[in-house]
Amino acid sequence: MDRNQKAFQLWEQGQPTEAIELLFKEIDTHPENMDSYYNLATMLMLAQKYEDAKAVLTLANEKKANQSNILYAFGNLYYQTADYSQSIYYFSQVFKQSETVKKDAAIMLGQSYLALEQPKKALVYLLTAFQLDETDSELALLLGNAFLQTEAFKEAYTYYDLTSKLNQENNEAWFKKGLMGMVLGNEKETIEADFQKSQELNPGYYQQNLTKLEEIEAFLQANRQE
Repeated sequence: MDRNQKAFQLWEQGQPTEAIELLFKEIDTHPENMDSYYNLATMLMLAQKYEDAKAVLTLANEKKANQSNILYAFGNLYYQTADYSQSIYYFSQVFKQSETVKKDAAIMLGQSYLALEQPKKALVYLLTAFQLDETDSELALLLGNAFLQTEAFKEAYTYYDLTSKLNQENNEAWFKKGLMGMVLGNEKETIEADFQKSQELNPGYYQQNLTKLEEIEAFLQANRQE
């Protein structure tokens, strides 16, 4: 077992300090192995040691510039620290140069733009990612959320519906499908069934989001009065 594998084993066993120390030793021994830098930076980010992670990635980039896995890790670092402009910069580079992680980079670009409340730009990348894998239920849910932000309710419903088919245990998808069904004027029985499914899967989530039902009902009532 090499040191990278051993480090992950230690991490999973609840020994993060030992795992990180082992990867530092591996980098000292094999300073050209980019996987070790990536793994170490990832662990440091999980430990919320962001400045240390940045130092490791900067060193890696100095050794071998513009490696896709290092650029992706930079993107993750800035995403986790809410510097979305920088995360977009790095994920864009990965998106352009690596077919292997093109889908992942596209998803992270979409999430970065969603965080910046720019859903139309997010949709460009999320739809591109979906073309690469139409079986990803979490991606379908992201698309639903992005369309919802643009008030494209029919499209949002389509992707929430798809999510519920790809993963029948996704309570969020069932709940939001019910919400969009209300907006679109779907059959009452279908809407109630969607909400019931969400409530069965996660009663806590359902209770926390009841205000959204009230907001939708108020919105529909106001429109009817107009």
